[in-house]
Amino acid sequence: MRVRDLIEQKHRGHAVAAVDTRGLVVALEDEARPGSTYKAVPPWVTEGREVYRRSLILALDEACRRTFPDSKLWVEHALSLGYKCRLEERPAMAGAAMCDLLTEALRAVISEDITFESFEAGNGEGPPELLDWWDGSTRFRMNRLCRSTAFGAGPVLPSTGMLELFELRPLNAGFVLRFPGSLEWPAIAPWEDRPRLAREFDLEEKHGARMRVRTIHELNSRIEEDGGLEIVAMSHFYQEYRLTEIVMALEGMFPRKRVVTIAGPSSSGKTTFTKLLGMSLRAQGFGVESISVDNYFRDREETPRDSNGEMDFECLEALDTELFGRHLSELLAGKEIRLPVFDFKTGHRLDDQIPMRLTPNDFLLIEGIHGLNDSLTPGVDPSCKYRIYASALTQMNIERLTRMSTSDSRLLRRMTRDHRTRGYSAEETIGKWPSVRRGERRHIFPFQEMADAMFNSSLPYELPVLKPFAEPILRSVPEGSPAFDTAHRLLSVLSLVKPIDASVVPRLSLLREFIGGHLLGQG
Repeated sequence: MRVRDLIEQKHRGHAVAAVDTRGLVVALEDEARPGSTYKAVPPWVTEGREVYRRSLILALDEACRRTFPDSKLWVEHALSLGYKCRLEERPAMAGAAMCDLLTEALRAVISEDITFESFEAGNGEGPPELLDWWDGSTRFRMNRLCRSTAFGAGPVLPSTGMLELFELRPLNAGFVLRFPGSLEWPAIAPWEDRPRLAREFDLEEKHGARMRVRTIHELNSRIEEDGGLEIVAMSHFYQEYRLTEIVMALEGMFPRKRVVTIAGPSSSGKTTFTKLLGMSLRAQGFGVESISVDNYFRDREETPRDSNGEMDFECLEALDTELFGRHLSELLAGKEIRLPVFDFKTGHRLDDQIPMRLTPNDFLLIEGIHGLNDSLTPGVDPSCKYRIYASALTQMNIERLTRMSTSDSRLLRRMTRDHRTRGYSAEETIGKWPSVRRGERRHIFPFQEMADAMFNSSLPYELPVLKPFAEPILRSVPEGSPAFDTAHRLLSVLSLVKPIDASVVPRLSLLREFIGGHLLGQG
């Protein structure tokens, strides 16, 4: 009996996958487990969208094989509700013409209603570039369509005929495969051009290619050569170079731009980056003062509520932006202010606590999720601010069709740090992650293109370093937990990675914020 046969009849029409008793997301065409019950997964929820996207990528790869048999498709990174793709050995034609041919071929693949297949890798079945490194600790799925096979971070659709909508959009030397979002399934949201973010990803892709760590296979091969020493050292020097670029830009704009705001999503290394930036500016002879936006929270009884009636600490309205903007204006006018201090135990702000004045040689660093939003600082001339977007823009692929999710990379970082510093379980951290992600989509990502500079805190070697820390935490998630599917997915990825001993990580590395031992005392 198939899984689809055990889903309630009223839900079968819109199901793209199912969740079993263990909490795993499984394919509709999987054999049902004796005694297990199944709940339908529709395409407009997070897990359903991932099923749709995995299936669409395999269908696109088959379309590429048919249209350009001498080329090879690479799926690189997420961009504007889509995946940036490129063709290795790209045909000599305009991007729009290439997309037209691929669109026609992909529509043909969909109309043929070809069946997807899935199988559990192991016992010699599966791609050697993954099986050769697999440690055997966690079984993983492979998904297949015709001649195309990809790592199964989860299940796929029963057949290509269920793929309703897609869009191919030329971009530079490649193109973007766009897919439906969640608001009005299956509509595709309007295209939002993000040239700064696209440029940053392109830089990281080129850096990964230079270091020969584009995929887990290449990464493992490098680790086997010398225990990962060279990629650790090269990554550290590269990030120092990117930080120096920002410092030199700030030096050239001082004192016109002396307020530096740093924003970024959870676990992007903002705290350590801010410390390193301050130290680098001091090394250039500048003074540095810092303000924590958290001290401008409104009293708890004034905190806005979200749609579920819960206090929304991440919205801009949770902050006293009027007071914050006035304080910045006074500081820039050479006046002394007295900073507030927020008491997180009582939920109340104590005003007029800490004196601060900027000297003519000082930069002012401000870290907070709203740092790119000018509404944070009403009354302050935006031309005096330098905005930095810090994030972990992962450039690693598991294999050419399966990118390592930037969100998953940050989740592994946060899980490791929260367990070490707060004693949180993986189940607790994973449980909070959807709420964290919603806040990022609302308050951070819409302002990415406002940044004057972007800093990528992702490191090619972090999965191998995080592996020994994260695996035991993830294995503690019990079957039946809502976090079990995420834990199993992350364990399956980590099972393919050779570990790197944490002792080789530099004491000034941003990764130290999460594993501990930073020279500046972070984490």
